[in-house]
Amino acid sequence: MTHQERLYKALKSECEAEINEALLTMDMCMTKATAIGEHTSKHFLEEASKALDALTNGRDKLDTLESYVDGSSLFNKQQQLND
Repeated sequence: MTHQERLYKALKSECEAEINEALLTMDMCMTKATAIGEHTSKHFLEEASKALDALTNGRDKLDTLESYVDGSSLFNKQQQLND
């Protein structure tokens, strides 16, 4: 595995972890009321809103990374074979 591929894999894993953590928080807000420290509607909304921001950020970063890699000759194996 090249260092470019390893870096891509590490960045992708980081994005996926952010997405999964956000989804877990949203699930807990929606289904496990006791999982949130303070049981006020304001606190649930704040936690869910932060999770939604993190989910959006993680998805955006992952989409950007995949879009960059798909358009990059560093990872375009077919182009490398033809060069």
